[in-house]
Amino acid sequence: MNKKIISIAALTVLFILAGCKGGDKQQGVAGSQFVGGTQGLELSFVTGTPPDKVFDTGQPFGISVRLVNKGDYTIEDTADATVTISGIDPADFGVTAADLKRDSPDPLRGAQRDASGNAVSGADVTIDFPVSGTMQHQKTIAGSVSYNIRADVCYAYKSMTNTKLCVLEDILGTEGKTSTLCQINEVKSVDNSGAPVQIESQSFRESVSSSNKVAFVFKIKSVGTGTVHEKASECDGSFQKKDKVHVKVDTGLSDGLTCSGLQNGAASGTTFEGDATLLNGEREIRCTQTVNTPSDLEKLVTIELGYDYKQFVSKPLVVQHVGG
Repeated sequence: MNKKIISIAALTVLFILAGCKGGDKQQGVAGSQFVGGTQGLELSFVTGTPPDKVFDTGQPFGISVRLVNKGDYTIEDTADATVTISGIDPADFGVTAADLKRDSPDPLRGAQRDASGNAVSGADVTIDFPVSGTMQHQKTIAGSVSYNIRADVCYAYKSMTNTKLCVLEDILGTEGKTSTLCQINEVKSVDNSGAPVQIESQSFRESVSSSNKVAFVFKIKSVGTGTVHEKASECDGSFQKKDKVHVKVDTGLSDGLTCSGLQNGAASGTTFEGDATLLNGEREIRCTQTVNTPSDLEKLVTIELGYDYKQFVSKPLVVQHVGG
């Protein structure tokens, strides 16, 4: 009896371990090639840089920041990911403002899945400040003073979403077919790439618009911890540039695609694109598509979102007089 109990327990452990091992393959939609998640870049200070405490004179130190690309999009241009150190007057530490602002030293490859579906981590880089090597407090003080060292990263990023439209020869159902390839009037599943701005799950709904048109609606949502800014604005925080996302919808169906809720919207071939302003972190977009097909089919729809994204980390630095 004891041997049977041990065998059952062992099998239970094996099933649990197997489930954990395969868990990484299920982060996104089943069968998706996206790694998924709600992050773009992950930003952190390298342990001990800056140190928790330095003396007011005679102690050089540096600041090192780590960037890891957790999302699916690859940042090819190193100038598209810039880190800035703030919270101190550079002159008080013997450096310049230029010493405390640096681009990524290398391209930041996105996370991806291998042929077996396993997640492969994105690029991981370290950026050291100041450019000159070290910094040092310049004046003798009485007692101690605490500074809040902050590292901001501004980076250009893109989100990709895949879903499908149902296109039927008899859109209105007047021919009385008892079964069809797909359903028009329903919520469609979406497959999002890993990114801090996405198409909200369960928000993409297709419906009949007329005898030769279908309509669909979806919601863009900010799901990260940072702030969204207009594409190529270098994270400009002004009212005109903040909370702006460039949206590009491609149905693969020639002509007849229009979308509302976008500024400067324009159609070109199978696509419609324009700029969306997020309100309280989200924006609903409505589109209609003219269809003319001799058969029932499902059509892949891709939605691309482009934007600049800004986030930060901070930690205290205590400057203490050498004598205590």
